[in-house]
Amino acid sequence: MIRRHDVTPAQFAALAAGYGGPETIEALARAQLSKHLLLIKFIAEAWVGARAHRDAAVETLTRAQAAAPAEVAELLGSPLVGAWAADCTRRLRGGLRAEIPLDAECNHLSAIAAAAAALAGVEARLEVPSFGGRVAVPGFGLTKLDGAAVATVACGRVTVAGAAQWLAPRTLSATSHGRSIRVTLDDVDPYRGGHHVPPTGRLTSVDGWQAVFAEAWDLLATHAPARADELAAGLRTLIPLQQVDSHSARSATIRDAFGAFGLTMPSRATDLAVTLVHEFQHSKLSGLLDVTRLSDPGATELHFAPWRIDPRPVSGLLQGVYAFLGIADLWRRLLPVVAEAPQEYAVVREQVRWGLTSLEGSGALTEAGRRFTSGMRAVFDDMAADRVPPELVRRAERKLRGTHDAWQRRHQTTDSPARP
Repeated sequence: MIRRHDVTPAQFAALAAGYGGPETIEALARAQLSKHLLLIKFIAEAWVGARAHRDAAVETLTRAQAAAPAEVAELLGSPLVGAWAADCTRRLRGGLRAEIPLDAECNHLSAIAAAAAALAGVEARLEVPSFGGRVAVPGFGLTKLDGAAVATVACGRVTVAGAAQWLAPRTLSATSHGRSIRVTLDDVDPYRGGHHVPPTGRLTSVDGWQAVFAEAWDLLATHAPARADELAAGLRTLIPLQQVDSHSARSATIRDAFGAFGLTMPSRATDLAVTLVHEFQHSKLSGLLDVTRLSDPGATELHFAPWRIDPRPVSGLLQGVYAFLGIADLWRRLLPVVAEAPQEYAVVREQVRWGLTSLEGSGALTEAGRRFTSGMRAVFDDMAADRVPPELVRRAERKLRGTHDAWQRRHQTTDSPARP
């Protein structure tokens, strides 16, 4: 169902304080579903190429929705359906170029319709697109095929004549302290890219991912149960990214894929726990931004962000402050149990101090944006009262001032925007 969405004042305040809770996450997810439905409607109306394919996809999707509305809503609300819908819409509006023929991109709707038909237990026969000799159906995976691909749906199964065996997406799951989570580890979907490094190909094994995921979940469920509850409510997909060098771990969230993010293989449970919190903060804020404007999209002011080397617009600074406030909160909760937590907490808390002070000095925030920033300030002020070893605090301050000075030299500015 497409309808206007918003969050309640209490949900807004909870999000501003860095959390939100499962009910708020579910409200944001419902808004994403409506967004996806609107984009799919636009695609179906604007796609003027292969009309027979479009009409068959729309007809199949309509029958599937009528037969199993909840199951199909889960599919249409999924992150990588959102990523496809956003990319395809941009192409149809002339704002994005790609090597894939536009008709093939639009006809991914047929693959989505095939998945919906299987979930709903209805029969269908659809011509689905082939991406470089590979056919992808959301939830079912990837298969190799030369030539035209016709998907037949019957008895809850999707078959493609002449195709190889499906390479299905894997799952990661964990349970600790009565809290459970299950997510897709997607190394096959054609719309899993868009991060600052490419996604991996098919993983030979996911045993290492599962082991560290279970450890990270135990850490969160034990020491940050409210974070765990949010993740269980809203995190749906992890996308393995290529390790481009041997020293740096990477992760990134794409705004159009709510509840999904990409990451390189984590080496430690603590690292993964921090990454889960970090990236899900971005998903939450992106979901909120789809229903509430927090800054002026036409603003040209740029800011120093302690975690970046490039000047950031106010929207980027807002994302960074929110994500790092969540990281600081997690390190705070891990102070008694993780050896490096005091040092990490001191550094991240100082980064949030600088970013938040700069954000408060911005003239580009809306009234809602100012309220959101005030909510973050209240949380930070409580953190600022925590006793951390003075030498760690001084070291964090020196490091950040050095980073800021280097940033000024790099960008040839003497500005000290809201320097604490």
